[in-house]
Amino acid sequence: MASINNVERLTEARIKYLKNYLPLMLIISISLLLRFFIIGHQSLWYDEGMSLYYADSQTIQEALLKILGREAGDKYQPLYYLLLFYWRSAFGKTEFALRSFSAILGVGSVIILYFATLKLYGKKHAIWSSLLLACSSFSIYYSQEARPYSLLIFLTVTQVYFFSRLISQKQPKLIHQFLIAIFTALGCFGSLLFSFFSIALCLAHLLVYKNFKQWVRIWLLPLIFSSPILWFYLSSPAVSNPTITTVTRTNLPIIQNIFFVIYGILVGTTYGPPLTQLRGDNKLAVILNYLPQLTLLFSIILIVFVSLLNILLKTYFGQKFQHYHKFNLLFTFTFIISFAIALIFTLKTQLNWLPRHSFYLCIPLVILLPSTLTNGWRKYSKLAVICLIILNLYSISHHYFNQAYWRDDYRGVAYYLIKNREPDAKSIILQGNTILLKHYGDMQTIDGWQYLKQLEQENFAELIQKITNNSPAVFLVINREHTLGANPKEKLQQAMSDLYVLNKQVSYQYITLYRFSQRR
Repeated sequence: MASINNVERLTEARIKYLKNYLPLMLIISISLLLRFFIIGHQSLWYDEGMSLYYADSQTIQEALLKILGREAGDKYQPLYYLLLFYWRSAFGKTEFALRSFSAILGVGSVIILYFATLKLYGKKHAIWSSLLLACSSFSIYYSQEARPYSLLIFLTVTQVYFFSRLISQKQPKLIHQFLIAIFTALGCFGSLLFSFFSIALCLAHLLVYKNFKQWVRIWLLPLIFSSPILWFYLSSPAVSNPTITTVTRTNLPIIQNIFFVIYGILVGTTYGPPLTQLRGDNKLAVILNYLPQLTLLFSIILIVFVSLLNILLKTYFGQKFQHYHKFNLLFTFTFIISFAIALIFTLKTQLNWLPRHSFYLCIPLVILLPSTLTNGWRKYSKLAVICLIILNLYSISHHYFNQAYWRDDYRGVAYYLIKNREPDAKSIILQGNTILLKHYGDMQTIDGWQYLKQLEQENFAELIQKITNNSPAVFLVINREHTLGANPKEKLQQAMSDLYVLNKQVSYQYITLYRFSQRR
């Protein structure tokens, strides 16, 4: 009889365990599948080539010197490249090896978000929030890229997790105070942009809770731990003169950046038209071709926004107040403040503000969205949230399968040059990443970025002839030639016309090769 009771208790315990953790296990499985699916299929692109440049060093000191030696955006987000150095040393530098670090961090973010929201909101909310992040096209995209953004999302979620523990305790535990301080400092070391979210969360905490003593206890250590890193950033010459830092500058109205950031965070940049199609003069026509998809997205955003606004107004005016409504206010203020800081930063620096620069916005967003399932609009809100998940899966399918949405194909270019470059021909990359061509086996292409500035000078063809030792045929490789302005092909052909004739043009994703032969 006792053994039967023991079996029954064991069975009940197993059922309870499955009931508690089966949804999380399923979400983790979805997250793993979406982040590792054909992760090495696409070529490394230009920015990933810079990650490889830093990580492919002999020592960690050499990697750090490379990062600090360039006055570029990467100087202000060094942590990822230092970690990637050790990862590359252990696992190699194939596409799968380099990108799997980001994929693992992406899965880790989903798991930590589950436990953070479980502490604040409960199990149902935690399931929805973690499912939204698991299926987020934005998160998946950067989980399949050897760039810092998956790490930064992971650090953002981890900061939120320890913050959730601290505000749930009457007397904050010292271990949690130290851990939030450590991860805040790591996040700031990971990127200057991370500090925008930390400042926003800190201010939102004070605005919502209005408990100055608790606020100081939670945020004093993070400030102390992060101070040396923030001092390094603020003492940079770029603070007084942002233009000395090499980043992509915007030439668009800021309103376009604002809409693009929100769009990219919600459904990823691969949902609507490919970005390559938006660089010409027919942008409006291209957008109209995707009007059904964009209309559906707008409808979903409208339903979710109205539902969330309804909850926040009831909370603010004290109607049907629940304990978790304070958390909704907290993360709403965090979203708004961090967005405002990013906007001010963009206006000051003229940075081309893209969704990845506001990686942290996806976290308060996926935390807030499930709250819309608890009000009078729950039927419509639930349908809208489910549709949003489906739209994200639709968006990431473009990244997997549609070449129009892929990044720079350096692998294809390198293989083409190796196969088609005659023994007496030369190749020059006028704009692009020579490191990646070498990575894919092309050791002969000359790095000619410094010569591109002379494209419109009369002696450009003579310069090319001199560089190539009077070779009878020359391949000119240009990555993202749209940056050269209108009609780049005509400009190049005109510059070479004195000595060369254009024989052939070959296009790969974001990269164009021009084969010229000398006039006889």
